[in-house]
Amino acid sequence: MKKFLAFILMASITTLVACSKKSGEQGLKVLEYGAVAVAGSSDPNDYASMYDLDLGSLVYDTLYEYDYLARPFKLIPGMAESMPVVTNGNKTYTIKLKKGMEYIDDKCFEKTNGKGREAVASDFVFNLYRKADSQSKSQNWWLFSGQIAGLDGLREKYKGKEFNYDEKIDDLKAIDEHTIQFTLKKPFPQIMWVLAMAGLTLYPKECVDFYGEDFDNHPIGTGPFRMVEWQKNAKYTLVRNEKYRLDLYPSEGEAQDKAAGRLADAGAKLPFADKVIVHEFSQSQPYWLQFRAGKAAWGRVPGEFTEEVFNIKSREGNKKLWEKDADNRRVLAESYGKKYGYYPLPLLDFIYRAFNYEDEIVGGEKGKKLRQAIMLAHNINEENDLFYNGLNKVYNGIIPPGVGGFDDKTANPYQGPDLEKAKKLLAEAGYPGGKGLPELQYCGGNNARTMEQAANFIRNVKRIGVKIRYDAMRFAELSAKLKQKRCQMMGLAWGGDWPDAQNFIQLAYGPNKSPGSNNANYDSPKLNKIYEQASVMPDTPERNKLYAEMNAIAIEDSAYMGSMARTRDYLIPFGTKNFKPEEMIHTHAKYIRLDKWDNKEK
Repeated sequence: MKKFLAFILMASITTLVACSKKSGEQGLKVLEYGAVAVAGSSDPNDYASMYDLDLGSLVYDTLYEYDYLARPFKLIPGMAESMPVVTNGNKTYTIKLKKGMEYIDDKCFEKTNGKGREAVASDFVFNLYRKADSQSKSQNWWLFSGQIAGLDGLREKYKGKEFNYDEKIDDLKAIDEHTIQFTLKKPFPQIMWVLAMAGLTLYPKECVDFYGEDFDNHPIGTGPFRMVEWQKNAKYTLVRNEKYRLDLYPSEGEAQDKAAGRLADAGAKLPFADKVIVHEFSQSQPYWLQFRAGKAAWGRVPGEFTEEVFNIKSREGNKKLWEKDADNRRVLAESYGKKYGYYPLPLLDFIYRAFNYEDEIVGGEKGKKLRQAIMLAHNINEENDLFYNGLNKVYNGIIPPGVGGFDDKTANPYQGPDLEKAKKLLAEAGYPGGKGLPELQYCGGNNARTMEQAANFIRNVKRIGVKIRYDAMRFAELSAKLKQKRCQMMGLAWGGDWPDAQNFIQLAYGPNKSPGSNNANYDSPKLNKIYEQASVMPDTPERNKLYAEMNAIAIEDSAYMGSMARTRDYLIPFGTKNFKPEEMIHTHAKYIRLDKWDNKEK
């Protein structure tokens, strides 16, 4: 799930790639990159952020994957031999696996003296069984919860007990070693996007059994790379998986792909790099220093350096340029224009703050007017100007621009600032001037920019008498707290896992409450009912009307405050080949080729 993007609230995520070789690695093509965040898990059962997906997608393969250059997005077979055969009223999916795909060698394969065996259909069944096993505490059970009757039945049957992985069910099975078949309770048009996620990979049960809780440190997959080292909160190192299936660089793309040289490697075998080193930063400053030193093959511009990179002298000037020309809104400063190409990427993005709907103070119907008062005390447009140069797209509700159901005219009567209305609602909530209201807890990231944004929000809310304490923490700690429902308020962002509003609305679906993706623990019977109706419908105007109706319900209940969508600014040095930014795709490393792979210090 891509993406519980816990850059919490709105930390700028940056990436760097350097081409260098260590001594003793002559001839290796080494690609280095990083992010201002850390991967929390390499276990497909525990992916809870885009950073987990960034790691998992390189060591594990998927049944289907995004066509790297295609826009609009489309899926192509990965581990699957072809697209699925869909029968039984769009409910039964039969998927043939490619033959001969082997797991990396590892000592967990005791029966074969450490030689990795072939990936087979029953491995996919095991993956879903493990998600259904309540004792496994899966972070992404929400992806299949409520979809397969037999699987839901197993989860209930063994809740709090030892799960029987040998039990068979009719609606999820391996017909033979190379054929997967499952039957949904009802049609779910988004299921193909789900099957392209790294958490839906194949991996071997014997290795999970062998390593136990340490399986997270020993990913055993069939992906383009294999892990050789992981220094938690610092870096992980991958090398080419020589057993990786035949995978070729795409031969088709958009018109601009040919013009940009992104089709020059059409038909070439992937991956290009021999070794990948991913650095994890806690702050953007170290990244930027390395980027400025010329040690990067691509980079995302951190928000605090926007004015340095572009020919914009003020936030107001930047805002006016955006309004004038949204497609070409920034011009690189001369020193940058000589070295880099510029690629703006509008994100399918939901940046928001949320209230824990189960909390006795800010939650439920009881806390509704308090939530609305807090929302009215804050000025999100000012926040956009202060921290994003006025260039984020501010919108109302939980459906971002770029998907069906989004309506730019959607109103939010609780969008601030309106201090008088906020004070009135606070008094009606039982806390006139904040009297009798204890200090509230707000959980978020420890990135400097995130903490500055939190401080601005807290100052605004203090004007009506509400006191808030900010608890800053690393993402892994925040994720754990959210899953345990231990935050009153939270600052989060969610990047789209797939290009459909359903992926965002499911954040407000009651059955997805923590430890699922609904970290606000919001639960509206009215919204839940409409969600279940819309979830079986194909992409039609009728479905979009239902999406808009759910958006209006979420706005009125005010469990979420926001919202903003970013445009990511990418800089691409001349000499980097095949880089096409897209944050729903996590496998860029296998497509990137550098003009020069050398070990010269720069």
